[in-house]
Amino acid sequence: MFGATSSARAVLRVPAVFAWTASVALVLAVAWLPALVAAGSGGAWRDRVRRVLHRLWGRGALRILGVRVACSGTPPPAGRLVVSNHLSYLDIMVLGSLLPVVFVSKSEVRNWPFVGLVATMAGTIYIDRNRKRDALRVLAQMQTAQDGGDCVVIFPEATSTDGSTILPFRSSLFAAAARAGAPVRWTTLSYRTPSGAPRARDRVCWWGDAGFVGHFLRLCGLKRIDCTVHFGDSPVRSQDRKALARTLREAMLQRFRPVA
Repeated sequence: MFGATSSARAVLRVPAVFAWTASVALVLAVAWLPALVAAGSGGAWRDRVRRVLHRLWGRGALRILGVRVACSGTPPPAGRLVVSNHLSYLDIMVLGSLLPVVFVSKSEVRNWPFVGLVATMAGTIYIDRNRKRDALRVLAQMQTAQDGGDCVVIFPEATSTDGSTILPFRSSLFAAAARAGAPVRWTTLSYRTPSGAPRARDRVCWWGDAGFVGHFLRLCGLKRIDCTVHFGDSPVRSQDRKALARTLREAMLQRFRPVA
């Protein structure tokens, strides 16, 4: 049910989120200029600005949407590969508000109106899931981002879910970490809505055949959303990418709070 109060919230929040996003994107676009006209330090300066703006954007968007974030555990240090379960587009805002991150996303996102432009300027690494060999290019870009001080976040379930569990992981993007025996950090996300409000499973988690526009409008109508983030304190290592994927998922399932 989408009542009058929820509709009023959505009417106020939707333009506020887009205006905030457009404002940050404009500043981010200006930050690209030194990389185009200056030699040497332009790219590094742009990356520093990108990280600050990404965190600022996430925090501002969450405030507009009424999302409260509670964290536990130790956040990963810069330059690490980080694995997370995937529930909603809110995950991007939440993790972006907490860490210096670059996300790995499906290539289709690059062509989405407005969102694709912002994601590209934010440093998103795109992967074409229809081309198996594309993983080699993506792995190289992931390593470059880590060497530059970004945490690279992947969602190895390869889809967002209803939050009832964590799906088995695809292991292709663990190949470089497995070869190097590098530590992989993990985090789990979960969402709640207040008592009497529509379930987070239906209004926050974006899964199945739900369209983005309708889902976003309904999410904006919620009075408050509580997000729980747990950072795993012990990194996981393995020289076998499939074993690494299994071990990470098992560790995450022990701390995961299913979405009620």
